[in-house]
Amino acid sequence: MGSRPGLRLHWGLRSHSGHGQRAYALAHFTRVARCPGFLALPLAELLALLGSDELNVATELEAFEAAVRWLEADRTGRLPHAEAVLAHVRFPRMATRELRRVRATVLLVPPGRLEQLLVAALAREGPLPCRVRAPPGALVICGGDALAPNLATRRPARALWFAHCFRSGVGLVKQVEWRRLGQLPDGPRFRHAVAVLGNILYVLGGKHYYGVWDTLATVLRYDPAQDSWKRLADMPCARNNFPAVGLAGQLYALGGSYGDADCTDAVDCYDPLDSWIPFPSRPLPIPLCGHAACVLDGTVYVSGGCDSAGRCQARLLQYRPGGPAAWLASMREGRAGHIMEAMGGRLYVAGGLRESQGGYANQLACETYSPGPDVWILLSPLPQAHVGGASAVLQGELLILGGYSQESFRDTHLVHGYQPGLGQGLGRWLSLGTLPRAYADLRACVLHLPATLRGDLAPHGPGEPLVLPHGPREPSSPLAPQ
Repeated sequence: MGSRPGLRLHWGLRSHSGHGQRAYALAHFTRVARCPGFLALPLAELLALLGSDELNVATELEAFEAAVRWLEADRTGRLPHAEAVLAHVRFPRMATRELRRVRATVLLVPPGRLEQLLVAALAREGPLPCRVRAPPGALVICGGDALAPNLATRRPARALWFAHCFRSGVGLVKQVEWRRLGQLPDGPRFRHAVAVLGNILYVLGGKHYYGVWDTLATVLRYDPAQDSWKRLADMPCARNNFPAVGLAGQLYALGGSYGDADCTDAVDCYDPLDSWIPFPSRPLPIPLCGHAACVLDGTVYVSGGCDSAGRCQARLLQYRPGGPAAWLASMREGRAGHIMEAMGGRLYVAGGLRESQGGYANQLACETYSPGPDVWILLSPLPQAHVGGASAVLQGELLILGGYSQESFRDTHLVHGYQPGLGQGLGRWLSLGTLPRAYADLRACVLHLPATLRGDLAPHGPGEPLVLPHGPREPSSPLAPQ
């Protein structure tokens, strides 16, 4: 099911073939509701969408307005179903100004019936708040580097947070409600890598402090179903500023920096039987650190990064663990410390830094890569620098979180989301809210969390416990090995 403006939306939600279409409609509901096919949606399928906790709407008013458009498309035939449709709108989630807009709308219900529906909605929920709509996967952030509360020192972080819900409204500032998921069991780490296999989170390498020999080889596994951690076999070498990917049930650690040496081209493979296998015959073509990697259609892609001389690369590598690697079309802009994610059959890169007059500057340019024609296309630039930020794909949006500015050396707590455009149109970047605090060199992923973790935790407090402090960030290349 594509994203063309003329999208057709007539499917069987109970059929296997329709499951992917329903998931798409839930994730892109605001866009889908504007398509002509939405107005022809059968009643049962409309109710299934409106009644789902996974319906992706910025505010409940969007669900209400979509329901009204569907009703108005056939006033005579749909009048008997108006109350059933409106009963699936979660009016208690609306702000006062939104409720005023609801009451000002000409509805297909008798006078006074809307107020009765509102009272009935509140009565159904009882003393508890109305259920929040949330995606099936939860955005999780892990570790990072941040300023201490006294602003004079820096400290690495060990906390894990998850985004309980995204909130926004007409005239209101968007915000993310973060809740604490736990913490890394062996202490803080940053410039690490994360990967997800079978809804299991793997945390690899990174640094736990700021010295030359503070790079880690340790690997941790987190199982959200059991809310438990386990330490796995160490990587063959300690490394930081590297990506890790999961492919065919195995993990791959690609390049990075280690000890006080330069970048490495080493590739190591982890088997779930808890052993690491070095790939001396299948290294990266050149040593890299600060590069990004992801999997698209069963293939590993590696973009950008710094080489041993500290030069920012623009090349894209197609890496095959069982065969030769191949260089593909280069990005239009060199970058390192950036993010790359696969979404909708394409690769997206954003953020990071670039070379500038013998030093480094923020890289705001964003690009997308199509494997078929082997071409890159420039997208709307980032509104703010995100060097060493985290990324994930959630509900059809590319998210970039945190990082810092290479030009001011200030960390950012902002979360930006890229919404692809319809058809061949360019998308746009939106500010979605903020992190629990400003972090750099953190990592993010999407996990399916059990209800006990998503619903029984309190929102985060004013801060995390202090750990050992250290001096300010040096104004040098943030990707230089340490």
